[in-house]
Amino acid sequence: MNKIVVLTGPTASGKSSLSIQMAQRFNGEIVSADSMQIYRSLDIGTAKVTKEEQNIVPHHLIDIVDLTANYSVGDFIIAADKVIADIISRGKLPIIVGGTGLYVKALLGFEELEYAASDTEEVHKLNAYELEKLVVELKSLDINRAQKVDLKNKQRVIRAIQIAKHGKKDAKLTQRPNYDALVIGPDWPRELLYERINSRVTQMVQDGVLKEAQTILDAGGEELQAGKAIGYKEFFPYLRNQVTLDKAINQLQQDSRRYAKRQLTYLRHQIPGLVWLKGQTAEIRLTEMIEGWLSLK
Repeated sequence: MNKIVVLTGPTASGKSSLSIQMAQRFNGEIVSADSMQIYRSLDIGTAKVTKEEQNIVPHHLIDIVDLTANYSVGDFIIAADKVIADIISRGKLPIIVGGTGLYVKALLGFEELEYAASDTEEVHKLNAYELEKLVVELKSLDINRAQKVDLKNKQRVIRAIQIAKHGKKDAKLTQRPNYDALVIGPDWPRELLYERINSRVTQMVQDGVLKEAQTILDAGGEELQAGKAIGYKEFFPYLRNQVTLDKAINQLQQDSRRYAKRQLTYLRHQIPGLVWLKGQTAEIRLTEMIEGWLSLK
């Protein structure tokens, strides 16, 4: 069975730096499991690793689609399985890194998937409808699917409508490899994690995230999948001269803290076998765990 390391956890928990250290130590390559780092041109708001860091260790599934694209979990699984197989074929250790819980859950086989290629024209049309109308349409198409979807999340309702109308079992999703996965998450006391999040937001503004937010706004804003992401949408009111910059920053810090809380809840309940390591000593413990795990036949 193919061995992989999965490093997941909430935003600002130190996953990227930890993964680079582990990849250097264990001859690994990194596969991103982040639903925003797939977009080209969006570097600061997605906390993407720098070009220098990518030169230290090969990174995969970063900068693979334009910011106007829609990208599903099925797209991710097909791409990730292919990349992981290539890494293993070269005798290296795949290290999957990211906080998009659904990506991690699906990759590990804990999520049943159906695949329907995103139809940009249809998505644009559906986005124009009110959420309530979309929910009614989904229920009329597939009441069972509607019962499994977050009906308050417009994008997930739209995606469910696409699958209900066009979805099919894809061989690449049903005939997948089994992974022997060591799944780890850095765990920080809540107050320290929130401090790290607040500091990251401040640094993002200093680094120029507003320029990226303006790029998304010019391309379609909230109509885009990328435009619904925490890290950008909070700045749209400021860029439209509706709120002050301080208010936008405070909103992003608050939204990011709430997102981290949701990530923790999701990962703890949806990812069996996830081991949490204290953030302050995660490097030492993770090194020991990987060494022991790799020695097992």
